[in-house]
Order: sequence, then C-alpha cells, then structure tokens
Amino acid sequence: MAVERYGQFITLTAGNDTLQLPFVAYESGKQIEATMVDSARTADGIVRGSVIAQASKLELKWAVLSPAVWGQICTFFKNHFYFDATYYDMVSQGVVTKKFYVGDRSAMPFIVDVDTGVPTYYTECQANIIGVGESL
Repeated sequence: MAVERYGQFITLTAGNDTLQLPFVAYESGKQIEATMVDSARTADGIVRGSVIAQASKLELKWAVLSPAVWGQICTFFKNHFYFDATYYDMVSQGVVTKKFYVGDRSAMPFIVDVDTGVPTYYTECQANIIGVGESL
C-alpha cells in the first residue's frame, strides 16, 4: 500500500552531482507555470500576441532543517547555477525533468550556541527554483 505524504519528491542533478531534496513543508511546493507572450495593442486597443515560451517555477519551503541538510542544499545551489530538477509536474500529470536555476534562498537560525554561533536548526527555510523554459 502506498503511503500518502504532503509535498513531493524533487531530485536535483548537475553533472555527476545529485541531491534528493527532503519533502517540502505542508502547504509548500507550489508550482507556477508562467506563459511568456510577445504582444502589443492595436490602434483600437485589442491585444495581439503569441506565446513565445512556457516556464515553471517551484516554491520550496521547509519548516525545520538541520544545519547539515540546509548547508548541503545551499552548497548545491552555490556550486551549480543551472541544474536539472526531476519532479511530478501538474501540467503534464507525470514526472518530468526540466532545467532550472535558483532564485532567493532564506532561513532563520534557531537555538544558536552562544559560544560558537552555530545554530542547532534552521527554521523557515525556503528556495525558489525557476525554469529556463527547456524540457529535457
């Protein structure tokens, strides 16, 4: 019997470097499908245009991560501007692999050791990955 979980499996790959992301937090993992349009208005105000690209964006959030896991995720993004992400896509209704880059990343240090400055955990960890419009 399959176990249902909130979130999704997302695997990142760049060259020989692969990272299986932890399940995202409840109410996270939002998928956004953006449509890029080349358009203009005619003299009578009617919009004329055509679709030039489709691109995906994934909003990833984790409630709590250890410094080791958050550091591994941040290091992957630091080392790889472009990477492939494999995930279940809402448009195709199947598992796809697309090329992405990372946008902003943020987290809150939690229970910080006063002597070392090292946090015990990070909370509110998040990263947005933005598709470049290429499917692989």
